[in-house]
Amino acid sequence: MNAPIPVGLIGLGRHGNRYLRHLVEEETGGKLIAISRKNTDEGRQQALRYGIQFFPDYRNLVANPAIKAVLVVTPPGLNAPIALEAIKHRKAVLLEKPLALDSTEGRQIVEAAKQAGVPLMTGHTLRYEPVIRKIHEVGSTLGDWKSLTGTMHLEERPEANRVQGTVPGVLLDFGIHLLDWVRVMLPEESLTVFAKITRLSPNAPERRAEITLTTRLGLSCQLNIARVKTKRVTHIEIVGTKKRLLADWTNGMVQTFEQEKLTFQEILPTTPTIVLMLKDFFKALQTGHSMPITGEEGLRAVELAEACHQAANSRQPIHFQ
Repeated sequence: MNAPIPVGLIGLGRHGNRYLRHLVEEETGGKLIAISRKNTDEGRQQALRYGIQFFPDYRNLVANPAIKAVLVVTPPGLNAPIALEAIKHRKAVLLEKPLALDSTEGRQIVEAAKQAGVPLMTGHTLRYEPVIRKIHEVGSTLGDWKSLTGTMHLEERPEANRVQGTVPGVLLDFGIHLLDWVRVMLPEESLTVFAKITRLSPNAPERRAEITLTTRLGLSCQLNIARVKTKRVTHIEIVGTKKRLLADWTNGMVQTFEQEKLTFQEILPTTPTIVLMLKDFFKALQTGHSMPITGEEGLRAVELAEACHQAANSRQPIHFQ
């Protein structure tokens, strides 16, 4: 068995604390030895509790020669400077999605990692949802796909991430998961992008995005992404020439229908997707294999989000290759 890889964690907000808990409680292939966070009092307390080092300045964490990999779970506006600093010190990097706030920063990160020969992974955890994986297994039984509908409505959160006044809209905050997944399902397809975006005020981040992605052969992908005051909804429907699929990853259910008759149903157990992703990340480092979700893939998702904004602003379809 390979020795665990010494890792540092930067960012311990709501999501970063999930990483912390999994790293200290689960066998992931990594060993947490240091953390860095903005709240220094809480950071020192956590470091003392877990017997690890605390660095008030993330630069000192990534410069530590004992650390071989860095996990970045900060608001996306901080991803670029932290990732570039880690790459400069030749640390493997896992960046929580989205890769960056925009494609310019994302491209800088990807190019820096490529030139330095540093492993870079984007943390698109939706790929690890058991329901999503089951869709990949049964998708071919549906026949030729005619339409795909994805709905992702998450509850309002009062503690929206803010970095220098920036609040991510729903596309970068969590809709990026669906955009990434569409690129996984249709990796070689050129897309026509049309979008309608709803904001509370002209300068506010979007609260709802209604997106239509159409392939060359006419497959229509309808994505509805929103913050809501009601119950969360995470649905996917795929209509094929043979069968129709319904999936709900919050409730762990996948069903297929043929002429409205239920032909398959499976209830899948809840699985901590962060643990599965961390295991993949550390395994790739230990074996020297390529990252399971590359920086380039993270960049493509950010570029698709930008195409959605461009289409919404112009009120015209945008070609995306």
